[in-house]
Amino acid sequence: MKSLVTKYPWPLTLLLLLLLLLLSPPLTLQGEKWDYWDYEMMPVLGDYLRELHSTGPTKPPTKERIIEKIIADPERPLVGDDYCDTELVFKNIHNKLLCYSEYYFVAETYQDLQKACYGKQVKCKKGASFCRRSTELMKGVKCALVSGEGISECSYESVFLTGYPVVTCQWDDETQEFIPNRVLDILIPRSRKVP
Repeated sequence: MKSLVTKYPWPLTLLLLLLLLLLSPPLTLQGEKWDYWDYEMMPVLGDYLRELHSTGPTKPPTKERIIEKIIADPERPLVGDDYCDTELVFKNIHNKLLCYSEYYFVAETYQDLQKACYGKQVKCKKGASFCRRSTELMKGVKCALVSGEGISECSYESVFLTGYPVVTCQWDDETQEFIPNRVLDILIPRSRKVP
């Protein structure tokens, strides 16, 4: 007569796997890398997951990151009701998987936007402490949240503007210059406002 273990080996195997999972230590940070799981995934995915689940400050901005997140695609014209919806999804822009209430894209070169870091100091909004305003008019898009909370539900109104971008800037040790890390507003000149 066969025993239950030899007759039905799967329940025992599953029980052993469950015990192994329960008794194994959780993933922990080892230096700058997560345990063995981090070595199995693509580096970009690892960076993304680390930033998404971190509680500390985000990665410092770089020129490439600013161009990717703030500068509007030069190949795409600034038109269309769905501009913000598609651009925010395409550029994977969210706040820890939640929708931004407002987001701005500037349709100028990075060098032109960077000059705003040396522009006129203005009063900030949204809790920022130090903001600068560009001295040159620039074209941009204001993405205003209409509905949704999570990134899959976000629906935005696209408002196309020409004005002075208000930016927050951060010192970059590598390039030894200020780089813009966020566009907080686009101020429309008073003479251009439509009643």
